[in-house]
Amino acid sequence: MEVERQESPVPETPRKSGAFGRKWLIGAVLAGLVIILGGGGLFLSHGTVEAQNFCNTCHNTYYDSKEYAFNDKVGMKKPSGILTGCAECHPQPYAEFKKSAHFETKKLDRRPGCPNCHNDVHSVFNWYRFMYWQPDAWKKVQMSIIDNALWENEVRPTLAGKARMEFVQSDSRACRDCHTLSAKTFRPDINAHKQAAKSGETCIRCHFNLVHAGVPWPDKDKK
Repeated sequence: MEVERQESPVPETPRKSGAFGRKWLIGAVLAGLVIILGGGGLFLSHGTVEAQNFCNTCHNTYYDSKEYAFNDKVGMKKPSGILTGCAECHPQPYAEFKKSAHFETKKLDRRPGCPNCHNDVHSVFNWYRFMYWQPDAWKKVQMSIIDNALWENEVRPTLAGKARMEFVQSDSRACRDCHTLSAKTFRPDINAHKQAAKSGETCIRCHFNLVHAGVPWPDKDKK
């Protein structure tokens, strides 16, 4: 009497979760690019992102972008990078800027926007690097939007220090590009300006805390 032979079920091949995850991530990135570039109304020109629709793809925008937009009438070269969404991500600095002499100037045709002074911070690469490669710092900046104590005691002083050092390293290029003799926005006859011209001192050493709330700079005279 023959015993009926039962074949053992063939075990299923386990899925390669790592490869699947990578494919999913690549697909998600490509889909996001298609949505942004195709249907989001994004305006890209030479690496410059300045249309408010860029933010509207994922977020609501509720500030007037014209108030902080790059001003191309002051003789500066338009930088590349993210030139929109400034107020949405940085409401406290924007509120401080609106109270400053730079915003309330009578020469509205020469009023600077955020990218006129902060023109290297938000290149597309730097924005991506800060957002994804420095998550703790990014999280702290985002939390400071709703935590004024964090903003005033930690984030603002840190960002002010970085901005000042960038001005020192560039010899206050943003100041010099806008405040010129031809535009009548610079007075070389002021004694302090005469001394600075002789010593080679840069603008930011004397002219800080002009646009945003005051932050002490105790070591400003260090070279």
